[in-house]
Amino acid sequence: MKRVLLVVLVLIGSSEMGPTVVPSAAPGLLAQQAPTLRVYLARHGQTDGNANGIAQGWTDTPLNETGRRHAVTLAERLRGIHLDAIYSSTLMRSRETADTVAAGRGVKVANLPGLREIGLGKWENISLKDPVWKTRPPADKRGPDDGEAAAEVAQRVGDAVSGILKFHATGTILIVGHAGANGYILSNLLGMTRPELAKQGNFVQDNDELYMIERTAGTRPRIYKFIPEGKFNEL
Repeated sequence: MKRVLLVVLVLIGSSEMGPTVVPSAAPGLLAQQAPTLRVYLARHGQTDGNANGIAQGWTDTPLNETGRRHAVTLAERLRGIHLDAIYSSTLMRSRETADTVAAGRGVKVANLPGLREIGLGKWENISLKDPVWKTRPPADKRGPDDGEAAAEVAQRVGDAVSGILKFHATGTILIVGHAGANGYILSNLLGMTRPELAKQGNFVQDNDELYMIERTAGTRPRIYKFIPEGKFNEL
């Protein structure tokens, strides 16, 4: 199994505008000398479904007020960093977040169906605390009405990421995805299968969390996690 290096980068800034991010994003020594691709991976801002613990899946929900603040904070964190491209899913909550970052940059957001959240079928819009949710079949045993199986998600997300990487061997890009789908995006960027990534620990990305994956030829990928004020317990 391929190894990856987790680097926690603490950035301190105004609580209103979010942490200040330096354009270099503290790359590794090799990355300063060799062609490198930096992928910022964000989750969309909060929705009412997120706030209420509802499984949304492909349900097309907009950002709520807190979510719009999350999007503005993400834009501030990336201020001063040149982005060659911005990608989002086709779902409104992802598009809204990405569009907020893109505003004033002269970069058009590319909306890709392959980056959508995991489809949940008849299990969408059910509370995660509802006992019924606990009866949802495991990923490898879902029927036609149960939404996407793990293999289906891995295929479509993998195809989307592969398409992105064909256009970006180097440079800096942003992908705005979803809680479930971003785990698959991350595994592809690290060159790992989803089960291999799961062995590293349970990947959970909050609405206001930002990661950066650095890919340099000849070395294993590096991960930087940007920790905002109020979450220093994650160090």
